[in-house]
Amino acid sequence: MRILGIFILGIFASAGMLLSLWAVDKLEENSKKSSKSLSLLISSLLVSSLSYEETYSKLQKVIEDIDFPVAILDNDGKLRAFKNVKKEEVGKLRFSEDIMYYDKRIGVLKYDYPRYTSTLRFITFILYGGIIVISFLIMYSFYFSLRYEQVEFWMGFSKGLAHQLATPVSSLYGWYEMIKGSIPVDAQEGIKKDLERISSILRRFSKLGGTLILENSEIVSTIKNVVNELSERFKNSANITFHYDGEIWVRCDPELLGWAVENLIKNSVEAGADKIKVEIKRRGNRTCISVIDNGKGFTKKERRMAFKKSFSTKQRGWGVGLTLVKKIADIHKGEVFIEKSDPFFETIITICI
Repeated sequence: MRILGIFILGIFASAGMLLSLWAVDKLEENSKKSSKSLSLLISSLLVSSLSYEETYSKLQKVIEDIDFPVAILDNDGKLRAFKNVKKEEVGKLRFSEDIMYYDKRIGVLKYDYPRYTSTLRFITFILYGGIIVISFLIMYSFYFSLRYEQVEFWMGFSKGLAHQLATPVSSLYGWYEMIKGSIPVDAQEGIKKDLERISSILRRFSKLGGTLILENSEIVSTIKNVVNELSERFKNSANITFHYDGEIWVRCDPELLGWAVENLIKNSVEAGADKIKVEIKRRGNRTCISVIDNGKGFTKKERRMAFKKSFSTKQRGWGVGLTLVKKIADIHKGEVFIEKSDPFFETIITICI
């Protein structure tokens, strides 16, 4: 509806501009016709007059009501009458009509368009340009309004989710403490691990929806833990490797950054990749984490939509994985982008902070 409104505004603006320009063209056309008629009148008067001086004097009165610049010169180039133009500017008048008697020229009528036609054209283009600028500003404000609404949605959703699930998770921890002595050790470790994972997810969502304080952190160990965990989880479907050069310290939230990498790795696995490489490198004053895989990659259209809300190439799922990655990159004042996509050969998604 917003786009339709701007489109309709553009149509009306264009119609108004065309109508204004048509009116200006008609005024200029009438000026030409009036000038031709005036030249015929002058030629008739000069031919029938016994005194050119007397005729030129009367012509000065005749042209008093003309609203466009006009000057009458005799056959010797002497200025005889003029209106709406200074003497020194007569030579700048763009148009002229010979004052003829049969085939003999007896004078020249010089003229130009009314000054206000140029003003009208200028005003028309200024108004039209103003409407275009206003339309772009409206679209720009709509865009940021939509982004603000999305941010508000994420914050509200994240806080609500973390709050709603915190109580039952706490209860589960209590139940776990009660029953852990009566269940096998493997089951104890499995339940505890899953509870810790749920708690970690809740903390992440809580951070997404709240005010975050970034601190200098060593991220290699964080990313390494993520890679090790997912390597074990997807050991039957993908070979996940990790490449880095020593310790790397950045101002970040390690848990959220690890979550972003986790989502990218999962995305690679779901895209059919069986070889995934995670790589951390310094690029100038930025630290960049790349996830490189041999999955199906992205089409040109998918590359444009990849980090939009609810984008997904899968038939099932919420389509929030890449959106979460972008949100985390934004929190760190960084960016995420598809660096390369060669289907089933090499696709590279990079987060730089």
